[in-house]
Amino acid sequence: MSVIRSLTHHATLFVRSERKNFVQQIWKELQAESLAHILHDKTVFDIETARALTSWVNAPYTDKKIALLSFHTITVPAQNALLKILEEPKTHVQFILVTTNVEALIPTLYSRLQHVELEEAQSTSSITKLFLNTPSQKRMKLPEIIALITAVDEEDRKDREGVRSFILDIVSILKKYPQYSTQTLVTIEMASYAGDSSASGKAIIEYLSLLLPEFKV
Repeated sequence: MSVIRSLTHHATLFVRSERKNFVQQIWKELQAESLAHILHDKTVFDIETARALTSWVNAPYTDKKIALLSFHTITVPAQNALLKILEEPKTHVQFILVTTNVEALIPTLYSRLQHVELEEAQSTSSITKLFLNTPSQKRMKLPEIIALITAVDEEDRKDREGVRSFILDIVSILKKYPQYSTQTLVTIEMASYAGDSSASGKAIIEYLSLLLPEFKV
């Protein structure tokens, strides 16, 4: 089912734990519809990006165009700039915002958005299955885990969001096993640490590799 064809509000908000995968699906649909649509996929949506978006909105173009804005967090100056665009929306311009962190939105911006809630697919990534199926002493040597902890985001920084999504995927599996309730609580706590800029994704995953039992998923 098409996501974008069901949207009628000029500014729609989605909160998704697997933000990047969700955005990629929407972007493929937008690209097939029109070359006028744009994508800003950022870990931190800053004022420079907001200014570029403002220029795009005000460009002389009267056909329908959609801005897909994907971010983990967004600065307050950027939100204030977005407010100016959303308070007087142009009839041919539509916005789709996707974030993992709705708490980062200031109330005045959130109030301008139509928050659409979709049920998230309960899928388990192959890397999570591989991690849990592997003995603890071999987990950190897996090529997939090495790639995860060395990946960088759009700002050339450690990809904390990727690590956090991986850990949340583990949580979704552990919740199915009551005997692992203690490990589940610890893993949830580790997911919260993963979003901290001072935290080491490698150290967190290494800790979980030793904490979690090996079992078939």
